[in-house]
Amino acid sequence: MAPVPDDDAATAPVGATGLPRARAASDRSAPPAAAGIRWVGVGVTLVAAVALLLAATWGYAALLAVTLVLALAVAWGWPPVAESHTPDATSIVLALSAVAIVLSALRDDLEWLAAAVAFGILVSFCAQLIRPPQREGLVLTLLASFGGLVVIASGTSAVVAASSSTGAAVAAVGGAAVVAAVAADLLSGVVAGAVRDERAAGGVLAAVALGAAVAGAVLVGTRFDEVGAGAAAVVGAVAGLVSWALRRVLVLQPAVATVRGQVGASVASVLVVGAVLHTVATVLA
Repeated sequence: MAPVPDDDAATAPVGATGLPRARAASDRSAPPAAAGIRWVGVGVTLVAAVALLLAATWGYAALLAVTLVLALAVAWGWPPVAESHTPDATSIVLALSAVAIVLSALRDDLEWLAAAVAFGILVSFCAQLIRPPQREGLVLTLLASFGGLVVIASGTSAVVAASSSTGAAVAAVGGAAVVAAVAADLLSGVVAGAVRDERAAGGVLAAVALGAAVAGAVLVGTRFDEVGAGAAAVVGAVAGLVSWALRRVLVLQPAVATVRGQVGASVASVLVVGAVLHTVATVLA
């Protein structure tokens, strides 16, 4: 009679993220708040958002450089979060694409951005040609690449917006909103203990993120003549909620239990608000 292993998880099939599928299924069945506070993710989110806030006040070159560093961080951490079946290869694809996409902002406009994203899509498909014929998880792997490209392109659009004083002010306000919205992450454990219903807890945390983001955005907005209190409140509400919501959605992804996954999800939640900042800056200009 064959011996029975002591730990079923030890012999469970391993998924694309490197975690046992049995563990992944268990993680997904738990409510989001049960995942606990991802301290690495909180720290990375704060560092990334503060870096963008400061870079927006330092000048265009500084913001471009910081965005490139964050885009490369997304390239490293995003693929396992998005469940790419070839995370390392996808990271290489996204890193090459990130350089092209972010440097397209050297023109101070979006004219080259579409071409840079198209380059990333082409590289994503070409990377699949060198895989074995079975190409297991082809669709998920491509979607992981495309999702990363969208996040990086969104962050780059904020750099372009910051070419004007109004855009730089909007970028700084948005960074402050993202920083403030982290309050919802920090209070997730408290809310989970006080509110048993998962949807109700999510609503409470969303309200916390919204209130904190608006307060932080308005506070920083008072330092810039280009952005009024009303515009700062709108930027704070949208940017803060979008950033927090992405982290909330991704919290139960198996890879978010790892440092690599937390870095990818956290930095992505900062860069993804770039399109919002670009839109507001264009309207105010």
